[in-house]
Formats: sequence, C-alpha cells, structure tokens
Amino acid sequence: MVWEQGSVVIVMLTKLTENADAMCHRYWPEEGSDLYHIYEVHLVSEHIWCDDYLVRSFYLKNLQTNETRTVTQFHFLSWLDLSIPTSVKVLLDFRR
Repeated sequence: MVWEQGSVVIVMLTKLTENADAMCHRYWPEEGSDLYHIYEVHLVSEHIWCDDYLVRSFYLKNLQTNETRTVTQFHFLSWLDLSIPTSVKVLLDFRR
C-alpha cells in the first residue's frame, strides 16, 4: 500500500507490543535490510527524540523495477491501547 499510494510519510500511533500482546506487525528491519514479497526495506536511520516518539527513515526498493523511494516513519510511543495520551503537550510536540 505504501508503494502503490506513493506514500513518503507513515505515522504510527501504537507500539509493536503491549503487555505481551501484538499490536502491530513490524514491517521494517531492526537493522540492515529485509525482503517483503517484491520489496526490499532498508533501515537507514532511527532517531529517538524522547521517551514518547522516534523517527525512522527507510529506503523502499521495488525489486521488479529497481525503483527506490525514501519513506519516513514517525512513531508515537505514548498512546496505550484503549486509552488516551497522558499529555496533550506530548501529542502536540509529536505533531510538530
């Protein structure tokens, strides 16, 4: 879907796991590159801005066309399942 829609930004509002329950599938490698069907995803960087959010950068390569795109993921970590963020300020800082 990211490739088909030409997305260059992904906003993720959940952790991968919470209380040992899977909340979201990891669709990027922890380091280096991984293959997902006809796409290669390469983790370029991961910047932890604070305890509440981080930013990742990926190269996404279509192995059929050899076209490569850069995708940035903004990952908010402080919004627990079935709850609301603990602070409006944290959410507003993330938005900026």
